[in-house]
Amino acid sequence: MIRTYLAALAIPGCFYGIAVLSAQVDRPEIGDFAFERHTLQALGDRPQSVRNVHPGFERIAAWVSAVGAGVALFDLDGDGRHNDYCLVDPRFDSVTVAPVPTTGNRFAPFSLSWEGSASDPGSVAPMGCLPLDADQDGRQDLVVYYWGRSPSLHLAAEDFAERDLLARPEVWNTNAAITADFDGDGILDLFFGNYFPDDMAVLGTRGTVHMQRSMSRAYNAGRNRLLLGHADPSQTELLFQDDSGGLVSAAAGNNAGWTLAAGAADIDGDGLPELFVANDFGPDQLLHNRSREGAAAFAAVTGQRGLATPRSRTLGRDSFKGMGVDFSDIDRDGNLDLYVSNIAEDYALMESHLLFRGTGKAKDFAKGRAPFEEISGQIGVARSAWGWDARIADFNNDGVPEILQATGFLKGDTNRWPELHEAAMANDELLQFVAVWPKFGEGDDLSGDRADTFFVANADATYRDMAPELGFEPRTISRGIALGDVDGDGDIDALIARQWMDSILLLNTSPSRQSSAVLDLRIETLNGTTRPAIGAQVTLSADGSDTRMSATVSGGNGHSGKSAPELHFGLGAFPQDAPLVARVIWRDGMGTHRSDLPVFPGHNRLVLASESAALSMIKDQ
Repeated sequence: MIRTYLAALAIPGCFYGIAVLSAQVDRPEIGDFAFERHTLQALGDRPQSVRNVHPGFERIAAWVSAVGAGVALFDLDGDGRHNDYCLVDPRFDSVTVAPVPTTGNRFAPFSLSWEGSASDPGSVAPMGCLPLDADQDGRQDLVVYYWGRSPSLHLAAEDFAERDLLARPEVWNTNAAITADFDGDGILDLFFGNYFPDDMAVLGTRGTVHMQRSMSRAYNAGRNRLLLGHADPSQTELLFQDDSGGLVSAAAGNNAGWTLAAGAADIDGDGLPELFVANDFGPDQLLHNRSREGAAAFAAVTGQRGLATPRSRTLGRDSFKGMGVDFSDIDRDGNLDLYVSNIAEDYALMESHLLFRGTGKAKDFAKGRAPFEEISGQIGVARSAWGWDARIADFNNDGVPEILQATGFLKGDTNRWPELHEAAMANDELLQFVAVWPKFGEGDDLSGDRADTFFVANADATYRDMAPELGFEPRTISRGIALGDVDGDGDIDALIARQWMDSILLLNTSPSRQSSAVLDLRIETLNGTTRPAIGAQVTLSADGSDTRMSATVSGGNGHSGKSAPELHFGLGAFPQDAPLVARVIWRDGMGTHRSDLPVFPGHNRLVLASESAALSMIKDQ
């Protein structure tokens, strides 16, 4: 009888993501955390606070208008620091490129033009921007993605003028974009996660519109796309070609989930990045990469489900609202972990953020299993609010990472949670009809009363949100987070894109005396210059320490925030002055490479040159 009673208690605890915290656990020490707020400039005029949506969506105009803020960090001017930003501000539907505040007026801010190829510019709105070296000339270019049209490409070599990414423009409604070398040929490729169905005029007037067919198993959205980069960009005006067939064969629901975020990381160490797709209204998916050069191929894998593991906390089987994803090594065991944001506010939808701890069992992929176990409830990061981008990073360089999370949905005076609860319990087949939805307009509120979340570790390795104690601004509606060391002082700064509000820089002014190692990994391009080594994976260790920290160079992982393509390691967990060694795994046109390299406190630039099997290093403190 006792065993039955304990099991009955344990299962709901897992289901709701409840962390059992000891009353003796001290609150985290926050004296090492301090930030200055600076507003990010957004160019534009005639601000709006809700979009002009299709007449069929007018009833839920505020809901449909709830996405579109995005920010990316990159190096525009070639000064060796990722201290420039690309900001999408829905108030103006503008795409602004500018130096990060406090880093100097190195060039005049400018807007990217994007209306040229749109058949009806009034039915189009930018949703985010993604930096990458698309033409392999060593300079960072920009891809802008939208609702109402297919993405545009803006090459630095063409002064960021607009050109179509596709041979024939299409109507997509995109909310996620990442770059990685998915087929292992040494050339960056592009993945786009689409939301509303292709050809649907969400912001126009033509045709008809509908919502999802289910709150938990919806597959009537736009199709996701995979575009492979050309090996020789000088031979064609079209730098990318569609190879989405591998996604269709692997992804559930004919590759038509309502995607809001995506991430890529090499989990099994073969140099090919796996792909994680975070879907609204249905299961997220982890796709094991089985591609070969010029031909993308994936296989869906799922987590193992035990007696006390609800389906919704099993990777690949959940029914939550995936809206952010980040790969990092939160427990410092040398394996990449995976954090997924969902709707997880107390007394609202009883969902949960998900933290999948990597087990390191790469052989599980061959059995169709994902090598992860879910632990968000155990360590206290399951609940906060309506979550979007989340970033696992060490903001005070003590060697223990924190989690910064963008939160909020609608900010207003009328609480609409009761009506949303009713809609969530409706018959799934009715949800596609807008008439059965409650009205969501200006002035309505859903999770608009919170600050962004800042989880800090307790002494027992559980986490607690310390944002209020740190003076985080309340009642904010945030979407994208981009991390990077914008001022070169060795600690992580954050740019946060906000919906219908000023976006901000959180400049890290931590008084911590701990040091860090920042790694700028580079790969040679066709013209002898270098580009960020997107997808390279590093495991950092030190003599005399059992701690191992793993990280991957991100190609835009998440919702609408694109972090700088560099790696940051706080060194507080390592013995002082102990020699540091980085095990680097990367892939180029010659294959997969592994090498152990010395790393030093400060900024390190590592050029990964495979032809001579040699690596050069530039140390810059």
